[in-house]
Amino acid sequence: MGAKAKVAIVVLLLVIVVLAVWQYTSPAELPVVGSKYTSQPSYTNRGSWIILENLSYGRAYIAFSIANVSYPRTFLQTYYTLTMSNLNQTLTSSFVKGVGLRVTSVNILDNYDGSVSKWGLSANPSDAVQASGIFNFKTSAVHQLRFTITYQLYNLLIIGSVPDKTLTNAFNITQNVL
Repeated sequence: MGAKAKVAIVVLLLVIVVLAVWQYTSPAELPVVGSKYTSQPSYTNRGSWIILENLSYGRAYIAFSIANVSYPRTFLQTYYTLTMSNLNQTLTSSFVKGVGLRVTSVNILDNYDGSVSKWGLSANPSDAVQASGIFNFKTSAVHQLRFTITYQLYNLLIIGSVPDKTLTNAFNITQNVL
């Protein structure tokens, strides 16, 4: 094998590796699930919000649902889940196959005493993005909680993805703590 053939093979392998890394680092497609997560109380017992996101190659209705999965007490940890799902989408380009969403940060702020909690991402459910967090209430009272979510939307291509825009939204709920 000559030098030109070796260079061509190395270049071809390099292109394949770059495409594989690009595909692997892209977020998963957020499939259209309709009102699956906005109509069930187990996902939305604290509230549900729907936001229209205009993308470069279409639009998507993203639903944010906050649930309280444990009973809030001052001496127990309170567990919350935040589920982000795609209700409906319209794509205007043939080379875009869907919308992806990557959460970069989720914070919860208690306006009653100023406590802040960070969150972690969960792998379940598979057709939505879900974050779960633990909050420790220090006092019995009616607390006003503010959930601040920073996320990035992606246009998913046949191979790889292109970041579209980064957004921050905040949602308020009221939580009675005994």
